[in-house]
Amino acid sequence: MEYGQEYDFSRPFFEQFDALENKVPHIAAFMTRSTNSPYSNQSYDNKNVYLSFALKDCEDSAYVTRAKSLKNCFDTTYTHWSDLSYECLDTQKAYRSRFLENTEGCVESAFLSNCRNCSNCIGGVNLRSASYMFFGEQLLKEAYEKRIAALDLGSYKTHKEFLKKFDALKQRSIFKSVQLTNCTDCTGDHLLNAKGCRNVFDGFDLENVRNSSWVFHDKDISDVYGLGESEFIYESIGIEEVSTISYCVVTGNTNHSQYLDLCFSSSHLFGCVGLKKKEHCILNKQYDKESFDKLRKEIIEQMDAVLYTDKKGRAYRYGEFFPIDLAPFAYNETVAQEFYPLTKETAEAEGYRWREPETKSYGVTLQPDDLLDRIADVDDSILGEVIGCAHAGTCGHQCATAFKLVPQELQFYKQMNIPLPRLCSNCRHYERIARRNPLRLYDRTCQCAGAQSDSGVYKNTAPHAHHGTGHCPNEFETTYAPDKKEIVYCEQCYNSEVM
Repeated sequence: MEYGQEYDFSRPFFEQFDALENKVPHIAAFMTRSTNSPYSNQSYDNKNVYLSFALKDCEDSAYVTRAKSLKNCFDTTYTHWSDLSYECLDTQKAYRSRFLENTEGCVESAFLSNCRNCSNCIGGVNLRSASYMFFGEQLLKEAYEKRIAALDLGSYKTHKEFLKKFDALKQRSIFKSVQLTNCTDCTGDHLLNAKGCRNVFDGFDLENVRNSSWVFHDKDISDVYGLGESEFIYESIGIEEVSTISYCVVTGNTNHSQYLDLCFSSSHLFGCVGLKKKEHCILNKQYDKESFDKLRKEIIEQMDAVLYTDKKGRAYRYGEFFPIDLAPFAYNETVAQEFYPLTKETAEAEGYRWREPETKSYGVTLQPDDLLDRIADVDDSILGEVIGCAHAGTCGHQCATAFKLVPQELQFYKQMNIPLPRLCSNCRHYERIARRNPLRLYDRTCQCAGAQSDSGVYKNTAPHAHHGTGHCPNEFETTYAPDKKEIVYCEQCYNSEVM
């Protein structure tokens, strides 16, 4: 409150908010009820978590992003309620598994995509309640175990061969247009238990949501990212347990407020930064209720009369989110670069700041090509090595150029028989994200042509409702772009083949 300032009606609101933003101290990293979890942010109720972001109720894990209820998991994204899993993406309820995509309830498995309730399977797409499958070949238990014993899954060479084989298998398989489970009247992708949602991605237990992503247990919200347990929200990011707010950033347990950053357990705030358990404040200055209501109304009117204009000449008035040039971060150091990647030239042309990579001089002691192939041959001396990243800063993925292994990471690799990585954690994260469709919907037509797919690559195995009329006429919105190689079926045709 000591940074509170009087409102100046001769200056734009956003200019005054920016001045306040730059005076009030900010927390270095946002962690709530988390213990022994260094180098993490947006961390809720976690324990022994390392270098992980946007996660909750996780334990003994590292390099995790956007996850809930994980234990002993490494290098996973959009993965929940899982244990002892590695390189999983959009996965739920996995155990002792690696390289799973869009799977649920899979155990002791690897290199699976769009599979459900499988155990002891390696290499599969669209499997249901399967066991002892090996890249499309059904084996008996004894034969499967013999086949696996003959392989060295802890070899990096074998690992690369299997990844290549897995990608080839996916290109010969069909994909459902969207991942909507128990959803009614919804468009988007990766939704569970949702009703009346439009253009929404990655969330569950939702009702009447629009143009949002990474949202949970929410109702009547629009244009938000990273939101939980809230209702009546508009144009906000990184907030939880709030009601009737708009244009807010990293705010919790707050209601009836607008234009906030880092405010908690408050109500009836306008244009405030870093407040807790306050009400009726404007620019961090305290007012009584009557004065607050009067001044707030006057400021809103002034915001429509005295506009803020950014460096690109774009005008901002009341009802707009914070101007681009007030952002505290450069475009390429935010998740925006993951979802909507831009080049430096394009970003700067749009008015975004761009952060040049820092000069790294880590003193690499071991090049990635010199790492031992088999994890079984690696000893604890590797913990003292500075390993060069195979991308060597040439990838545009905020490459760290080098990395070290932490003890719990090496222990995990040995326990799970996983070869050492050749990329730093940043590059591994971006490569994992690249296996995911963008947050964008395309109008498509089902690629089922009757007895086979349009390309002829996939041969149908079951009768479909439209077989009497030839090509499936169903149209849909999907995150699979028209120029992607995947064979995309509508839900009805997909279920005819898979369910």
